[in-house]
Amino acid sequence: MKRHYNKLTDRNKPLRLKRYKDSKIETNFQPGPSPEESIVLLENKETKGSSLSSSIQLDLDDEVFLISDQESSYSIQTSSIKKDLNNILFLIFLYFLQGIPLGLTGSLPFILGSRNVSYADQGTFSFAFWPFALKLLWAPIVDSLFIKKIGRRKSWLVPMQYIIGILMILFSKYVHQLLEINQTTTRKDIYSLTTIFFIVTFFAATQDIAVDGWGLTMLSKENVSWSSTCNSVGQTAGWFVGNIVFLVVQSANFSNNYIRPFFSLPSQKFGIVTVEDFMKFFGFVFIITTTCVLLFKKEKENESSDSLEDTLTLKQTYILVFQIVSLSSVKKLTLLLLTSKIAFGIQSMVYLKLIEKGVSRESLGLLAIPLTPFEIVLPLLISRFTNGPKPLSIFLNAYPFRIFSSSLMVLWVFLTPEFRNSDGSYGLFYFSLCILINAFNSIWNTTQSVTMMSFFTRVSDKTVGGTYMTLLNTISNIGSSWPSTVSLYAVDLFSFMVCSIDNIEAFKNNMLNNSFSRSYLKDIEKNTCSNENMKKECLKVNGNCQYQVDAFYVLGFVYALIGLLWIFYFRKVVIQLQTFQRSNWKLNFSF
Repeated sequence: MKRHYNKLTDRNKPLRLKRYKDSKIETNFQPGPSPEESIVLLENKETKGSSLSSSIQLDLDDEVFLISDQESSYSIQTSSIKKDLNNILFLIFLYFLQGIPLGLTGSLPFILGSRNVSYADQGTFSFAFWPFALKLLWAPIVDSLFIKKIGRRKSWLVPMQYIIGILMILFSKYVHQLLEINQTTTRKDIYSLTTIFFIVTFFAATQDIAVDGWGLTMLSKENVSWSSTCNSVGQTAGWFVGNIVFLVVQSANFSNNYIRPFFSLPSQKFGIVTVEDFMKFFGFVFIITTTCVLLFKKEKENESSDSLEDTLTLKQTYILVFQIVSLSSVKKLTLLLLTSKIAFGIQSMVYLKLIEKGVSRESLGLLAIPLTPFEIVLPLLISRFTNGPKPLSIFLNAYPFRIFSSSLMVLWVFLTPEFRNSDGSYGLFYFSLCILINAFNSIWNTTQSVTMMSFFTRVSDKTVGGTYMTLLNTISNIGSSWPSTVSLYAVDLFSFMVCSIDNIEAFKNNMLNNSFSRSYLKDIEKNTCSNENMKKECLKVNGNCQYQVDAFYVLGFVYALIGLLWIFYFRKVVIQLQTFQRSNWKLNFSF
């Protein structure tokens, strides 16, 4: 693998680059994010701080190089993750813990969908994900208030993880009652579930603030971009356990058909693991592992001598946030982040529509088993390309492919009934195609996520890295959350359904015998299946709710069109953001 850097000169003398594995390493080689900043400062025993610039290629497979002229020589070591491997694994573990409650929260829409709640109620529950989009409001508190003896990040990470564990244990029985004991899910139940998981997600988001900031100081400067990979890998693995594994083992049908017969256990009305069991188990996992972090993981002080975060008061930290968002470069990036996900807002509904069309939620969960290892490895494969000087170019190039994959998923929902067997089930061929379509979408989704995180790491002012990174991540999360929530409400609002009865003429003849039946028939004809009661009334007469207008497909077309217009307008913005000098992203502090 080769990267192109500026030509190396010393006092206007060209330097030769030779592989020299026995040379003593004196300093690390770190190019800047743009060609204009690719100045190397090298030191050895004879020379202090020699400036080198202009153009050369380094083969990154060679660990050590010798740059020399007739008078002096300089040793260079390319970036290696070996010295940070333990910290990288630790960061992945912290993000994995974070992914557990997030995955559990993400599994509830599937369970609610199988209980026939409306898309408006699904939209209400989607607010449980919003703390990650709003964490900027309290991030300055996390960045500025801490106990120095414990550590800036551990002061928040440890109590947050303890609280998450305790809440999962305390709420486990009540959530079990709402989702697995009660026969129906009322609007009041939706509000209760939304409140519970909003609180849990709030503390997970606070933990994320601490972990994001810790990653900037835990890793060495040449490996700090690995923090985005740790985030992607860890959260994906945690989400898999909290979402996919949970949906499979919580399903009574799957447990009774596959798991319990294997162990010669009798069938039951619950899965092999209930939501109560799952929440209690991982509640204790949080408590035990957090205790280990508290006792055995030391937090080193920020080694950067120009770091200001230690000296800022809470008021100054909020002023700092305002100064960051006031930067012209950040304003342009904010506009990009808040609009770039509109084209993909419909994707949050794809699995809900598949459940509506008769695909079981445990089957959808099983789809992720071959996909998750792929999604865990994918960021590691992509990171070698995203750590270059222009990650946003990769983001932009992936955009048309993601629009196509999003439109393909909408088309897949439309064609799903064509694959249904006579008994209402779906075969192996259908699910194989599902896996391929989801894998294709994951490639472009992950590519855009990792490249954007890499760009955030690259442009963040390291003197206030925790606050800066949190701000950019918060804006990005808002840009992801609002299209999904709006889509759920929009589909519910603009779709039109009717109660359809197969043999309607015979049904009418039976109902027209008396005045009460005629009145009841009028009520059925007016039934729009717009709420839970109307759907039940339709089922009582052996009817089924059918769409006259399904806004899901209309919205899918509109979003694809918006995405194409977005590329046309924001291409110049992306190019401009990458040409900004580092000074355009730095702050001129004035308190």
